[in-house]
Amino acid sequence: MEGILPKVNKVHLIGIGGSGMSGLAFLLQDKGFLVQGSDIKNTPKIARLEKRGIKVYLGHKRANLDQGVDLLCYSSAISLDNLELKEAERRKIRIIKRGELLAYLCKDTKMIAVAGSHGKTTVVSLLSYLFRKAGYNPTVFIGGVPVDGSLPAFGGEGFSIVETDESDGTFLYYRPFISLITNIDKEHLGYYKSFKNLKKSFQDFADKTTRKVFGNGDDSQVRKIVNKSSGVSFGLGNDCRLRAKNICIKQKSNLSNGKDLTTFTYFDLYKDDKLLFKIKSPLLGKHNCCNVLAVLAVFDYLGVDLEKAKNDLVGFRGTQRRFQIKKKIFGSTFIDDYAHHPTEIRATLEAARNLSGKRLFVIFQPHRPSRVKSLFSDFCASFEQADLVVVTDIYQASEPYCKSVNSLKLVRAIRGQGAKPVIYIREDQLRSKIPEMIQKEDLVVCLGAGDINKRLEEIIDGFRRNKSKEKR
Repeated sequence: MEGILPKVNKVHLIGIGGSGMSGLAFLLQDKGFLVQGSDIKNTPKIARLEKRGIKVYLGHKRANLDQGVDLLCYSSAISLDNLELKEAERRKIRIIKRGELLAYLCKDTKMIAVAGSHGKTTVVSLLSYLFRKAGYNPTVFIGGVPVDGSLPAFGGEGFSIVETDESDGTFLYYRPFISLITNIDKEHLGYYKSFKNLKKSFQDFADKTTRKVFGNGDDSQVRKIVNKSSGVSFGLGNDCRLRAKNICIKQKSNLSNGKDLTTFTYFDLYKDDKLLFKIKSPLLGKHNCCNVLAVLAVFDYLGVDLEKAKNDLVGFRGTQRRFQIKKKIFGSTFIDDYAHHPTEIRATLEAARNLSGKRLFVIFQPHRPSRVKSLFSDFCASFEQADLVVVTDIYQASEPYCKSVNSLKLVRAIRGQGAKPVIYIREDQLRSKIPEMIQKEDLVVCLGAGDINKRLEEIIDGFRRNKSKEKR
């Protein structure tokens, strides 16, 4: 991989509108490369790219490579028979995977690489925020978008903070200065073929770490890796080096007005058996206590001022689509969350239960037929906290339609668990049916990694119109 980029002027990214690819585009531009790319549809991420002067072609075409492309980058989301990929092979343009290119960009930095099945985006976003507050200028690569709108950026040759991608094994390209593992769950088994192989890949990732491994000690698989690596554990258990105790959630009055967070999670921070101080975090729930602990554990190891980090934490505004309060209108509150795995769904709904609300009304868009099929029974048991669940059509992502699994089957199975009312509504009917179902003081939580956030905007608009008519 040495010597790739000095010979490159223009880079073309296939699927540039994706979370990972758009972040990579900003890093490349910051490094002085000419960047362009293609995607199949226009998105807000593409608008941000174009605002920065990055050329984006809509549609994959051979002609997109006509303007002097030296390097083509793709991710595992791109089919190997993609027109542009095939054309680059024909033209003998250098081809590289996204993870390999990102590893090369950060090779001269002290990389803090964050891996895990859940929580990576929140941890990287919080790490980046607190690092900057502490006076550092890190290079940042993140899959989501912080609420404050900050974008991935190249900060020089100091620290880099990278959200890795274990879905296709490309996180093994990295040699981190510090590695941080949030958890290991049954994900991406289509690629790994077995949970055993997935666990081994995380061990391999840890083994590549040059300085220190950090991991969630509450996760039995992660704990084994941390112990083998003589690393540092964080979590809620008494065996964790940095841990949270006496967790409680407090609200000043009611829910947020959509702009200002009024609900905080409080916990006592312990290092070994010593109480350091009380933490006030704007991130809700026990799972987010572990995310905060992950960041503080790294700071403690690096000698960054923990007192200052504690005070700066209060101002963190979170990440888009991670328990993001979108709107509070007519007494009802609407929350958008990226949760699409049973573990994430349970954690999100447990956190939501701590907020005031007449009912916990959940709208769920399953993500990928393969995930629903492989984790079917786990999905069925993940909605116990909800008072009403609406399941809509499966978001296919890059996968073909699968006859053996669909949302109606999932709804019937969830009902079989004896949960509260569960119904199926087609995606194209959500905007017309859901607003009529929402009651005053409902807490409406939309879950999914697809485009359910767009449907939520339509639902909020429909609810607003209905209530406005009632008041006339």
